[in-house]
Amino acid sequence: MGFQSPQFDFIDNRFLHRRIKTLAVICTQEVQATLDDPAGPFGVAGILDPSTGELLPGLRIVVTDIDPGVGVVPNKVCNVFVVTFQIVNSAGAVVLGPLTVTVSDAVPCPGAGLGPGQTVVQKHDIQVGFCLIPVDTDENGIFDSFYITLHIDYCLVVAQETILKVDAATPFCP
Repeated sequence: MGFQSPQFDFIDNRFLHRRIKTLAVICTQEVQATLDDPAGPFGVAGILDPSTGELLPGLRIVVTDIDPGVGVVPNKVCNVFVVTFQIVNSAGAVVLGPLTVTVSDAVPCPGAGLGPGQTVVQKHDIQVGFCLIPVDTDENGIFDSFYITLHIDYCLVVAQETILKVDAATPFCP
């Protein structure tokens, strides 16, 4: 059993009343935003196999920049992504591009943009997927052009600033 002195408790005088700004998460969602109007048409020469419509061996689509933006309206988060990409060959030479497309979506989020605190939006785990759509415009059985569409998968976290009132002691060992 330890010794206790009822005359002096050296931590009681160190408690401070503070207000701390913190974030309270109001919604989280896994979201997929899709390009409404595909980019194109582009010629298939050197990019797609005209008989199968598949990307030629050694070519790949490379995202060079993603610029996300956000707007908050009552109960909704409006997202926009400006994506720049290109098609490159195995040597790294650009075959097509750079191309820039804008993908947008609106995600319902009850409580967003309401109340006295600021709404804070975070997007993470952003992944871009592409789809090349070969087209036979003259209907002769050979693909002569293609369109590019893309989708963006991401995790959306929306929080509201709140203020907590806390009583905390300052440390007695600095």
